[in-house]
Amino acid sequence: MPSKRPPLIALAPHPWWNHWLSRQQLLSRLGERGWPILYSFGPLSVWERHTRHWGECPWLGRVVSRDHVLVDYPGRFPATWPKFPAWDAWYSRHYALKLKKTVARQGGGDQLIALLFHPSFQPWLAWLKPRHVAYHVYDAYHMMDNWDQEMAIMEQSLIQRSELITTSSAGMAANLPGSGPKKARVLNNGADSARFLRGVGAPCPQDMAAIPHPRIGYVGSINAKMDMDMILTVSEHQPDWHWVFLGQTYMNGEIPAVRSARDKWGRLLERNNVHFLGRKTAEEMPAYVNNMDVLTICYKIARVDQGESASWVVHGYPTKLHEFLATGRPVVAGSQQVIVDHFSHVVRLADDAAGWEAAIEEALTTGGVGDVASRQKVAMENTWESRVDQLERWLEMMVAG
Repeated sequence: MPSKRPPLIALAPHPWWNHWLSRQQLLSRLGERGWPILYSFGPLSVWERHTRHWGECPWLGRVVSRDHVLVDYPGRFPATWPKFPAWDAWYSRHYALKLKKTVARQGGGDQLIALLFHPSFQPWLAWLKPRHVAYHVYDAYHMMDNWDQEMAIMEQSLIQRSELITTSSAGMAANLPGSGPKKARVLNNGADSARFLRGVGAPCPQDMAAIPHPRIGYVGSINAKMDMDMILTVSEHQPDWHWVFLGQTYMNGEIPAVRSARDKWGRLLERNNVHFLGRKTAEEMPAYVNNMDVLTICYKIARVDQGESASWVVHGYPTKLHEFLATGRPVVAGSQQVIVDHFSHVVRLADDAAGWEAAIEEALTTGGVGDVASRQKVAMENTWESRVDQLERWLEMMVAG
């Protein structure tokens, strides 16, 4: 591989400064290794004007160097407007060409790599005209409520065009259309395990110190994929167990699942043994997680054998999994396939409220599945650095032809 790596434009549907996910973890480390990277989630839409990230963007767009990556902050003016598709198409093309010019000023534009994290960016390939195309699948998109035929066509075209396809789990790879399963390579999520390991023994943060033990912790997005019914039931049955939630709520919208989750979340917050401490920084998080008694990945997994429709959540690879394991604390989780297949020796699985209650009780009384050493060993075997080693090898192979 030449010392000067080709530039890479990464397109994903989330702001860089939002909650860190696989995109930021992978790209920041590639950037640190010398890959010139520009990250963008495209132009803002006027429909986003009441969201938090609209307020975090300037009136006029700018590009900022951040975390070893050039990060595109779209401007609030102009913005796309879905009522006017012709304007949206023109402005999106203009926006893509602006990104390409930004990269070209760094040199090596004729070797441009486009790395797409969602098929909705497939039309941008016609404007960017990259030398190489890579596609990273971080969720089972086709199983989500907002998937439609237009998106399916985009994904099929993207799979045909991509030289490198990576997926966060084997289930995501197996469910790709066309030649996707044959072309895809599995790149599981990892963790900054050493940082969470260093947090062992950290003093309890002030806003959590007054919450009694035992503390049942959840970290991440508060949204409709959480098993709200289970939490309502268990928190009522066990009033002395204190549930502590860290993260940001994402329950805007009026589809039935979101409305139901929002209502149940509101009911949970009325309980004395449910505590919501909000979003914490990456630097703050290890102290919080290491001062929980049991850590949970409490997603609702649809049970097809009981007549429920299959859910995209079952194929997810939770980024919090190895962070939790690095603390050595007992972990209880729903039956996501990757945990069932690879981590049931260090994670206690639970499927319904009774199973969750029994699993948490076991974790509190006997220490749960596995032990501290085995959990931390798994975490240290699944770091983001090891994932980036693999991704970098595949990118180098793609560039070399």
